Amino acid sequence: MLCGGTISGMVVALSSVLKEVVENKDKVETYLSFGASRFEACKPIATEALRLALLPTINQMSVIGLISIPGMMTGALLGGSSLEQAAKLQMIIMFMINASTALAAIVATVLALLVIVDGEGRLRLDRIDSDEAWVWQVRDRAIGGVVHGIEGAGKNVIGLFRRRGDNDKADVVAAGNQDGERQPLLG
Repeated sequence: MLCGGTISGMVVALSSVLKEVVENKDKVETYLSFGASRFEACKPIATEALRLALLPTINQMSVIGLISIPGMMTGALLGGSSLEQAAKLQMIIMFMINASTALAAIVATVLALLVIVDGEGRLRLDRIDSDEAWVWQVRDRAIGGVVHGIEGAGKNVIGLFRRRGDNDKADVVAAGNQDGERQPLLG
């Protein structure tokens, strides 16, 4: 649970930072050109990214015990612990999840902004790699090859049926019926 929440928070924070930097590059460059430090120029972007990253865990903490009874607390109660001890245990777990998510999102956001805005106050969008990862490129090529193979096989099968239909017409014409109609079998 700890790693899952942390990774989710980091992904949301980094996605938000990269999207906002690309969309608001004019605003960031204006702040930088007027002498703002890179932290001052990127503060609104970082604030919004951290708000989005921490929103799910904060919402989860607000309903614990009222709407949902988490698994750790339920297990402690079924194991014979007192209600007070089970609630304390669940609060500790939830605060650990929230703290690890917050810490990871803050570190990821700050490091991303340090890479995107260099020490001389320049916005370096060339450092953002927008290409797909090599894993997804290989997957797309493999799927494209399979689809191409299926299309080729389908064309071959259709060609076989067309040739077979042409041969049937030739047999009818050779039987003496010039209209291309079949003769009745029992007639």
